[in-house]
Amino acid sequence: MLFNQYPLCKHHSLFLLFAEEGLPQVLSDELMIMLLQLFKVSSKPTLRIGYNSMGADCIINNLHFHVLNVDQLFAQEGVEMFPIEQADKAMFFKSTLKHKSADEINMYNCGVRFGEVVGWPMQALLLSPEIYDDSASLEDAQEALAHTAGVVLNYLIDANIPHNILVADEGMTLYIIPRKFDMLIENVSFFTSFESLCGFVKFKSEQAYESATAESVCDAMAKQVSLTRPEFDNIKEALITKFLGEYEGERIEVEGGVAEVIQ
Repeated sequence: MLFNQYPLCKHHSLFLLFAEEGLPQVLSDELMIMLLQLFKVSSKPTLRIGYNSMGADCIINNLHFHVLNVDQLFAQEGVEMFPIEQADKAMFFKSTLKHKSADEINMYNCGVRFGEVVGWPMQALLLSPEIYDDSASLEDAQEALAHTAGVVLNYLIDANIPHNILVADEGMTLYIIPRKFDMLIENVSFFTSFESLCGFVKFKSEQAYESATAESVCDAMAKQVSLTRPEFDNIKEALITKFLGEYEGERIEVEGGVAEVIQ
């Protein structure tokens, strides 16, 4: 754990995994399960972990994560989560992570749910464990979540899609935000790192801050940073196809124009 030279708030630190190895800024399922262990050593429900891939407002290609307590981030008393966490969510797929083939050994005791954030200026995926009974442990949930995240991130990496991540809910919820390359974004007055895309907008200058409105920021995110809806739908469909090719699972169909809401 390192001090952050440019902290967003009190106690905002940088966490490096295998710093001496000089690993690139690429996240896998093995690294994700290690990252989630941070939530076991903290008693604070406000702990959050952020990640920016290369091309997603990350300037150092050395594996690192942002660690902060979100209650220190906002000046308003009682705010203990990022605004994206308060947005509506809708589930579109879930899998038991049980192999379709009887010849394969099932490795996970929990399933996983796939959702998306609704009404947010950025198209964002949501991953959380599906716990079927009380016998499942925290480790079971984290292993299922980390494995699923690894598959999703591998797909994004192979497709050359930059992404930002927020780990919330004591390590039980991942917000994965596929987006446009930062070098291709023009005339945006704010940084497009994870905290901005999750609702704590960091501006590039005082003048930009003074002249900005919530509407102008949301419009810039939606039009210049976010993937388009068809691009996002293609990612969803590719992930569903990938998981259904190996595991038991089911699509969550939209009924009456509204998908099932994730609680």
